[in-house]
Amino acid sequence: MWKNEIHRIMSAKGATRVNGKPASDRTQALTTEVICAAFKRLHELGYKIQEPGNIGERHIAALMTDAWHTKKKKIKTIQNELSRLRVFCGMLGKGGMVGPLEKYLPDVDPKLLIVRAAARQSKSWSENGIDLVSKFQEVDERDWRLGLMLRLELAFGLRRQEVLKFDPHTQDFGQYIEVFPGQGKGGRARHIPVISAAQRATLDFVKSRVPKNQPLGWKDMHSGKTASLEQNIKRYENLMAALGFTKADAGVTGHGLRAQFAENHSLLLGMLPPTLGGLPDQLARDDLQIKRTRLAQALGHNRQDITNAYIGSFGQGKSKAEAFLNIDAIKFALKLIESEKLQSVPNERMQDCILIQYIFSKVEVFMSHEQAHLLWRAHAHRQGVEWMAPEGEIGVALQVEALALIKKFSTRKEGE
Repeated sequence: MWKNEIHRIMSAKGATRVNGKPASDRTQALTTEVICAAFKRLHELGYKIQEPGNIGERHIAALMTDAWHTKKKKIKTIQNELSRLRVFCGMLGKGGMVGPLEKYLPDVDPKLLIVRAAARQSKSWSENGIDLVSKFQEVDERDWRLGLMLRLELAFGLRRQEVLKFDPHTQDFGQYIEVFPGQGKGGRARHIPVISAAQRATLDFVKSRVPKNQPLGWKDMHSGKTASLEQNIKRYENLMAALGFTKADAGVTGHGLRAQFAENHSLLLGMLPPTLGGLPDQLARDDLQIKRTRLAQALGHNRQDITNAYIGSFGQGKSKAEAFLNIDAIKFALKLIESEKLQSVPNERMQDCILIQYIFSKVEVFMSHEQAHLLWRAHAHRQGVEWMAPEGEIGVALQVEALALIKKFSTRKEGE
């Protein structure tokens, strides 16, 4: 049967990438899934191929036409499937057979067939209206292990498989956490620096809940049997869907926490992401490149361009005058809330608010204790904690909250 033959070919040749490097188990599993789905679809379209080796270019053309015109799949999905078909055909000795997508869709505008790697808007949970502190508490009631996993995805940008394998006691090295070889994408190890109080608080909270020498993933299935990684992944996916963390239900996915980590990490580095309103010339080009490289490394990548997919592209740049209008944004946001009845400042947070006031008074931005508390509390919630001492690039952080306030008031006004 064709399905058994696909599995045989993948077992024999799927462990090595085209560049000679090893392919992860997940990459092999996804490729196998895509190829099996493609052959199943070919059968539904009337192409009764029994031997995978008999696949030809007309079959590739039929699949691409079907994906675009009938299934109306997203371009990123289509390009991904075509790429995996190209790899599989290479295993069959037909490496040059599969052409570019525009060859199979000549009637489609080529501009529509380009995958835009740069994020145009934020994929983070906070920017999609989710209060992380209260949401994590809700998740804890359903499954406390998942609640811990989501906190770590936010604090350190861990991927799903990385967080399932994560042992907080052995992977915490004080100033950084270590993703061990074989845990990360492509088997790569990496250091993720602990540069904020929120990260440290999150890590210590997780360690207080998990026994030593135990990964975060579920050890046992509901039946009592030891759970495999695949079963853990399935359980994770089922819980996320049941809690409504899907594009359809909430506009976000678990991966959105990794995007939010990228935004938060950018702010800690003193770089305002384009997805949060950051402009290109906020920093000298060399400084911007250094910060983007550090962000890429924390995400587990070597190329700084990969950050575009998480925080957007800085593009060609605008004038210096435009880049520094953010102070005006803060002043405007403060004006919007000066007549609002704001929460009083708890005594234990008063000194923090006074510090924020003092810092901004140096650039002639004046705010009340209550206004400082509102803005910094919103920033803390963006980090997944109720409150934290002011740290890092406070000005950049409050610019984000000011822009979010302006957006919120603008939306409210449109709805009136």
